[in-house]
Amino acid sequence: MRLSAAAGPRLLFPLRCATVLPGRKGAGLLLGAVMHLAAAQPAAAADLAFTPERFFAGESFSTGEVRTFIFSRQAFTARFFGEASRGGFLLDERFSFPDGERLQRWELRRAADGTYTGTVRTEGENGVLSEARPVAGRLTAGGAVLEYDGYAPGGGGTILHFRHRMTAQPDGTVENRVTISKLGLPLATARVTFAKSPEQLGRK
Repeated sequence: MRLSAAAGPRLLFPLRCATVLPGRKGAGLLLGAVMHLAAAQPAAAADLAFTPERFFAGESFSTGEVRTFIFSRQAFTARFFGEASRGGFLLDERFSFPDGERLQRWELRRAADGTYTGTVRTEGENGVLSEARPVAGRLTAGGAVLEYDGYAPGGGGTILHFRHRMTAQPDGTVENRVTISKLGLPLATARVTFAKSPEQLGRK
């Protein structure tokens, strides 16, 4: 993921971010009940204790679980490496699923008003990164929201909508709540914890 700030420090964020619906060959998409998420409040100009690019600079780690409509679950972990690049921020997110690893590559830029633009590319079941898909987002009070229409890591050619809502925690970790939908109908949700070390995740 590549991010940059028109004003302020350059730091990371899906984000991948993130979490995604794991893509297994032949796996079907499942519809779920609609989740009602509270609208994110805009962050005050001075409230920049957390930004994705700051948190994800260097190496980071995550653990999470995807839940589908019929309550099937799949756990995963990921490793991140983020760095400033060409006036923005580049973030590689390497997911580890039971059936293998998948890469998601983010390039994001933050404007002076706290909004984000950029792209995300996702490795499919053929091991090839997809075309770049547009990402949009914004800082919120104590966190950030990123949204895009793209592909699930390791999945096929179905375009899904992903919404990541990240919230910084007092212990230094970041909680990420993800909804995955198609044509406005939720298919799955994910709960993810980001941390700066595996030991920090182990204390959760």
